[in-house]
Amino acid sequence: TWLAYCGDRILDGRRLQSSVLSVRHEFARIHWRSLTKVWFLVLGLTIFLTTKLNLMELVYGALFGVFIGLYFLLQHHPLTRIEAGKYKEFLAGIGFASGTVLFLFVRVDLTALFFLMFILWALLCVVNCLIISVKEITLDKEMGQSSQARTWPKLGRFIPGVLICLILFSLTVCFLDNRWILLSLCFCLSCGGLVQLCRRSSGCGSPLFRVLTDAVLLSPLIFIV
Repeated sequence: TWLAYCGDRILDGRRLQSSVLSVRHEFARIHWRSLTKVWFLVLGLTIFLTTKLNLMELVYGALFGVFIGLYFLLQHHPLTRIEAGKYKEFLAGIGFASGTVLFLFVRVDLTALFFLMFILWALLCVVNCLIISVKEITLDKEMGQSSQARTWPKLGRFIPGVLICLILFSLTVCFLDNRWILLSLCFCLSCGGLVQLCRRSSGCGSPLFRVLTDAVLLSPLIFIV
């Protein structure tokens, strides 16, 4: 997932021709050559580590790699970038969620509840991306970057309601099988924290808001590590 995120920023940095307000994009614009070297170094290490994987893990990893490749192509090719950008947060959320649990698919029983929890996790990651998109709508406009927040300007109004629905679905899974109670609690904590961030987003700068949003998304998962 780091390779995907960093690669996305590198390609953004190469595209931008002048300074921008977004701190991370400005950093990538200035240092994209150095970042590219680090990216290829990590890619090489990752390829080496794949020699330790079994066949099914390699298959899942290859499929994930194809997804990321298509994402890069759609989001950065001049002919598709604007249109594909309208769904960027959705694709990024799905990609992150898939990358974080990729190898669980070959290590656990693939029950209906497992798939339901994965869907909830993916939706939570998508909502996380959408919250950031709403906050950074001005920055995206400055860079000429399409986003779901720019496509649907009233999107932010619906996010708290969606998060509450995710809480209810998570509790339903817990009710059906109490073995999921700890993970369900983590989901609820993340959703509740994101709701509070949505309510207080105006009092927080964009870089800090992004950090807080990601921290709220991931921190509750510490309890199940």
